[in-house]
Amino acid sequence: MPLVISAVKTLLVHGVIQSAAFFIFYRLWGFPVFFLLLFLGVQMVFHLGVLIFLVKNRRLFYKINGGQRETCVNAANKITLFRITTIPFLVFLTLVSQRFQARPVLAAAFALTFASDFLDGWIARTWRLETYIGRILDSASDYLLLGVLTGALFFFKRVSSWLFWLIIGRLLLNVLVMFVLFLVHKKLRPQTTPLGKTAIAAIMVLLVMEAAKPMGLPGWIIHIERAAALVIGLSVIDKLVYLARGLRGKASEPLNARS
Repeated sequence: MPLVISAVKTLLVHGVIQSAAFFIFYRLWGFPVFFLLLFLGVQMVFHLGVLIFLVKNRRLFYKINGGQRETCVNAANKITLFRITTIPFLVFLTLVSQRFQARPVLAAAFALTFASDFLDGWIARTWRLETYIGRILDSASDYLLLGVLTGALFFFKRVSSWLFWLIIGRLLLNVLVMFVLFLVHKKLRPQTTPLGKTAIAAIMVLLVMEAAKPMGLPGWIIHIERAAALVIGLSVIDKLVYLARGLRGKASEPLNARS
């Protein structure tokens, strides 16, 4: 019960912060109140879905080192959950920015959210807060966030179609690999590789730049896209190698545990 109460409080605080920020933009830009109410409704449903997931999987709240059960949501996991629950906020902000030309605000919101991906891992390692649920949440937050935001930017033609499909294909490949290994080992093993981390970081940097640039695709962005595509392409090969090793029972724990 203390863990459930902690999860409720955590998501409630996150929801209040995100709602307050979106209300400020509503007052500044004056977009229709219907859009504000729609955001609040979507956000509430999304937060409720995350809470249900946490409650149903509360047995996974244990530390990687030692196996001690957690009685509350620790600091690292709170940051990870904030990143996950920011998805509706960023999607709606992306929609609003198309009309009000709020590219700097959108890029800053993307950057701050992505930065939390490194902060929670650092806190987890430094304070010895690595948990099994944290690894699952961290991995899920990366792929949900990047997939949804890439799709939102592609919808407004701010990401090249070939790059969109490459990113989505890479994210779906990771889901497929985890699913196959789950069937083989009968346990979800959220892990990553150095090249996989680099690919995720490359996508994050690219999305921040895409969010900041004007409508359309200026010439200079293609060079950034190609560099990111190269890293993503190499990570696809790396993920297939990882799958082969996992099927042979040789997949190991990651060098750096996440939150």
